[in-house]
Amino acid sequence: LLPPATALALSAPSVVQQRKRALLSSVATLKLSPSVAARDAVLAAVADLEACSMTSAPPDGRWALIFSTQAELPDASRPRASSPVQGLIDATYAAFFKVAPALAGAQQDGRSGASNEQALSLDTGVVENRVRIPLPFLPSILEIRVDGRVAEAGAAETEPLLDVTFTECSFALQRGGARSSGGALRIPLPSPVGTLRTTHCDDEVRVSRGGRGGVFVLKRLRAAAT
Repeated sequence: LLPPATALALSAPSVVQQRKRALLSSVATLKLSPSVAARDAVLAAVADLEACSMTSAPPDGRWALIFSTQAELPDASRPRASSPVQGLIDATYAAFFKVAPALAGAQQDGRSGASNEQALSLDTGVVENRVRIPLPFLPSILEIRVDGRVAEAGAAETEPLLDVTFTECSFALQRGGARSSGGALRIPLPSPVGTLRTTHCDDEVRVSRGGRGGVFVLKRLRAAAT
């Protein structure tokens, strides 16, 4: 634990704002010039912001994923797979990060052109993820939706912990902004369960760490002015 004076200094609004701006700047640099060094700079900026231990807003709302990666080994405190199905899900999730970052929600740089939005509500217990991926050589966008349930699981000291259970995945093609006439292909999921630890959250930025080692940086989406 940090000495009280150090912890108080790190939680000062000016320090939090400075480190948040540094994180957003490092993400922008990564998107412009992807490299291992730039990725490591983002992770260092994430750690600096997390050291402020500042969560001033709930994770509810609409968010845009601006960076994520599989940066560490799975959380040792997370229970081991309770069934062969959950073990297979865990293995598949890890494989997605290696071979298909956009499908796993990973946006390690700006080269893919994919966008990822999340809507989360603790009041209704619903989480919705939507990934849009431009298809090469086709005037189409592949939209992937992963829906599920979310609930508070407690807190690790000052860091809120969420249980997330995904229930359905769907795939659809969009052309010219309209969904294709064939509709979406919906695939029920065998209730894969995960955890999400919110290490920073305010009115603008959220940083979360998944139980499988994922690091996620999201920017809050504001409602359009009417």
